[in-house]
Amino acid sequence: MTLGKIEFENFEGLTKMPQKAASAWSAVGGMVGASYKPLVYVGTQQVRGINHWFLAEQTLVTNPPVKHIVTIAINEFNGVYAIVPDSINVIIA
Repeated sequence: MTLGKIEFENFEGLTKMPQKAASAWSAVGGMVGASYKPLVYVGTQQVRGINHWFLAEQTLVTNPPVKHIVTIAINEFNGVYAIVPDSINVIIA
């Protein structure tokens, strides 16, 4: 793995999501104002820890609910997972 470079995962569907990615994804549970459903596990990026990159469906808690396709990165550092600030970006509205 090269520092700062995103390495793309050979994706076979979410039923084949690597365990580390599934563990990272659990960090997005309980966010206020939106829910997220993973669509594609893109891959990893080595920075301070490891960033796990996903494409996800975002559903905003509005009336009616609004959906987007977004990127989201979850950082794993010393066994702790956290969403990378400013990594949630709408790519399809």
